[in-house]
Amino acid sequence: MRLLGFLLGGLALISSIIATDNGLQKVVTWDNGSLLINGERIIVMSGEFHYQRLPVPELWLDVFQKFKANGMNTVSIYFFWSYHSASRGKHDFTTPGKDIQVMFDMAKDAGLYVIARPGPYCNAETNGGGFALWTSDGSGGKYRTSDETYRKAWSEWITEVGAIIAKNQITNGGPVILAQIENELQETRYDPKDTLVVYMEQLKTAFRSAGVIVPLTHNEKGFRSKSWSTDYQNVGGAVDVYGLDSYPGGMSCTNPDTGFNLPRTYYQWFQEVAFTQPAYLPEFEGGWFQPWGGFFFDQCQAEQSPEFADVYYKGVIAQRVTLLNLYMAYGGTNWGHSAAPVVYTSYDYDAPLRETREVRDKFKQFKLLALFTRVSKDLHNTVMESNGTKNAVDNASIWTWVLKNPNTEARFYLAENNNTRSRAVTDFSISVKTSAGSISIPNMQLNGRQSRWVVTDYAIGNETLLYSSAEIATYGIFDRPAVVFYLKEGQSGEFAFKSAWQNITFQAYGASSNIKGILTNGSTMYTRFTYKQGKGATVVKFSNGVLVYLLDVPTAYTFFAPPTTKNPNVQANDQIFVFGPYLVRSAHTSGDTAFIVGDNANTTTIEVYTGRASIDKVSWNGQLLPTLKTSYGSLVGQIPGAESRKIALPTLSSFKTADSLPEMSPSYDDSKWIYANKNTTMSPVKPLTLPVLFSSDYGFYTGAKIYRGYFSGTTAASLNITVQGGFAAGWNAWLNGKLIGYHPGNASLTSTNALLSFKGLQLKTKGNVITIVTDYTGHDQTSTGPAGAENPRGILGAQLFGLNNTKLAIDKWKIQGNAGGGKNIDSIRGPMNEGGLYGERLGWHLPGFDTRSWGTGNPVTDGVKGAGISWFTTTFELAIDADLDVPLGVEIEAEKGTVARVLLFVNGYQYGKFLSHIGPQTRFPIPPGIVNTRGVNSLSVAIWAQTDAGAKLSTLRLFEYARYQSGFGFGGIDGKRLQPEWVDRREYA
Repeated sequence: MRLLGFLLGGLALISSIIATDNGLQKVVTWDNGSLLINGERIIVMSGEFHYQRLPVPELWLDVFQKFKANGMNTVSIYFFWSYHSASRGKHDFTTPGKDIQVMFDMAKDAGLYVIARPGPYCNAETNGGGFALWTSDGSGGKYRTSDETYRKAWSEWITEVGAIIAKNQITNGGPVILAQIENELQETRYDPKDTLVVYMEQLKTAFRSAGVIVPLTHNEKGFRSKSWSTDYQNVGGAVDVYGLDSYPGGMSCTNPDTGFNLPRTYYQWFQEVAFTQPAYLPEFEGGWFQPWGGFFFDQCQAEQSPEFADVYYKGVIAQRVTLLNLYMAYGGTNWGHSAAPVVYTSYDYDAPLRETREVRDKFKQFKLLALFTRVSKDLHNTVMESNGTKNAVDNASIWTWVLKNPNTEARFYLAENNNTRSRAVTDFSISVKTSAGSISIPNMQLNGRQSRWVVTDYAIGNETLLYSSAEIATYGIFDRPAVVFYLKEGQSGEFAFKSAWQNITFQAYGASSNIKGILTNGSTMYTRFTYKQGKGATVVKFSNGVLVYLLDVPTAYTFFAPPTTKNPNVQANDQIFVFGPYLVRSAHTSGDTAFIVGDNANTTTIEVYTGRASIDKVSWNGQLLPTLKTSYGSLVGQIPGAESRKIALPTLSSFKTADSLPEMSPSYDDSKWIYANKNTTMSPVKPLTLPVLFSSDYGFYTGAKIYRGYFSGTTAASLNITVQGGFAAGWNAWLNGKLIGYHPGNASLTSTNALLSFKGLQLKTKGNVITIVTDYTGHDQTSTGPAGAENPRGILGAQLFGLNNTKLAIDKWKIQGNAGGGKNIDSIRGPMNEGGLYGERLGWHLPGFDTRSWGTGNPVTDGVKGAGISWFTTTFELAIDADLDVPLGVEIEAEKGTVARVLLFVNGYQYGKFLSHIGPQTRFPIPPGIVNTRGVNSLSVAIWAQTDAGAKLSTLRLFEYARYQSGFGFGGIDGKRLQPEWVDRREYA
């Protein structure tokens, strides 16, 4: 493998001399080293974010600021066609949660580039993979081919969204640097006439016609094929920058020793498939999703481990990846019916930023790497000098990657366990090449799942580190160079300066580190400094003008280097150093003051280093702090936390209740319902019986659907029914108001069948009514056969049988679904928010609905008597201080054995689907803006009891996840504009 590294490294050097552009602009160019933006190299450290999964625009900026604070310079964003287009020819980009111009502006304000990924197909475990749901009836043609019906459908979307993306390109002063034109579409035949090749060419033409001129990208689906690269069998359809998706963790939610097998083949793969382009991972494991019946994310500790970031993210950078996007970096929530059937309400994903918007330790570990790559300019273009087991080290248990900048002497060594799963404590020494010759560095150690960078000839302003075995978090150029090192407590570090001074002296402050300087004689004389990392921080002031921070890992997690520029490509002299808080959102200096904005959980010490003697004050969230100046020029003070702040969460009580299944009654008036009387369908899936009962054929796409079938005579004995609602979806059936059967749903089945007996029921000679309520967990993605998002929902077939098993006719069928179908009558929340339950159709979930005529009842103490659906509504008031961020949630539980389907609505938003008998989710985060943290809120719970035993909840309560004092201004979020109130909906009954 080492020889291969040398040969391919030489190829990389040759091909990286001249940057490439796409002939349309020269702002974003590339070679096989990295992207170049305005002629400057950059390692893209990006995180995936889906605004649909957080429909509060103010919180987009909150997430972006947290991305930036933790070292990211880019955000990658899917744009779901389904979210913006409720019906053919209609596109909404102006209502608050869909105003992507606001989102682009916020990304730019946060100092982030944007990678735009508008589909038309996204996957993303979202409903229908992101396809507009009005195509699910078959009118969208043959998905992801050159089929003309499909092309006409998606081209409207690309025209609309493409124009907004084009407006926000970096060439127009916006943040967009790349645009992805499809998603994980594998090239199966290298034939210019193949339908996939033609389709990709159609997409490229459409993007260019919409004005998108930045480089186009695509993402390979793992190591499964080699698709759409100009460097590999290009017969058409190739994009500018090839990308490879990779989710290699193989983690387990029960066994922390599972996983951690880091592939070492990324480098070779890109050298074969895209050797003239930078190595790009458009989706690299930021976590993983969980299915119905699986585990809840809080249980999956291995995915949340900072060790994962330390091993995997460093490991791919060491394989010359210079565009890294974590999927997900913030997962968010599958509110309403935005999920595909493979996932439940939460899309936390075990992402670095929790669904509650809290920073996990995995993100803090990522930050240390991201800050390092930000300022390590020689790392932005390297060749692979060598790699392998026992490469440059004296221990066969260690694997080392060695990267070299082709234009300087700088080298970057990454030492990792040969077995990346290992938890062993392994000591070794490493031999590094420097401009002063080879140097052996002893006392190296990997403590379990750990990787360590060693650098040589590493420039830090007017000084250079000859080498360092202490890992660099970052360095800044102030009045002097300042370097931040980190190691695990008890580990040894060693570094030397390149300057020929023989007697560099130093003064140490803070935690004991036993730092020593040892003069070394050789062809070049230098002083090497050794230390053992203590608990906390040591600061060392050197006589050559360099200031060094030595941090243990927990302290490093509280270190931030907020930039003083909006330019995402931050330079070493564009930073302020801040130590101590939970989060630093922004920092700048003016006059004699450093202004810091951030969040903090517990009262703590803050240290601010600006490198300017004239700065002698610190403002934290608008308040001047009493500070002391240290001997090395920083300012130290105390910042408040939120630990002593009063938070009063009310008990959920005073519920009003009403029956939400009047359709069960034979006398229910369904005269305004739609006749389900079609005998043909455009769906590629054929119905089992006629008429066609597929819900999409009648304009109902999301949520529960209700059918009423009428038949005459007293000879019917049974009904054979097949229902398809997605994984975990269930259904119930009644005949003349009596329960005749149900299916509780199955996490492994997308459709279910049953023969329902009428035994013991008295039939009428005319007007027998079958009422069927079918649940829904989303439309399928294209990976689910036979037709992906065009797989029908609702009833696939219904056959009435007589006593002698003869087939009997059903006189007529009627269907009802979400209010207005695709009319989008609640444009703010959108049609995916609701289903067809009676209470949903009448708007009982909306703020302002009048429940005064309802009876009293409690979902915990009373619940539902027998099989049926009851609606419970209450209000509650919150008065959380405006300077606090208090992530809130609703906890729902039911006694074991309860078979029920529960919907949770807060201020009109369906923010939880609880299936007690399937699981796993019992806690549902509700973000500010959906919940009014300073005002009145409405809460509704719909309980669908599927058996005659009925159902009630054992727990229903508000709770807080955490609390933070914040300078963001969460109290100023305008929830009311996101929460339109009830209007009369009786026409949809």
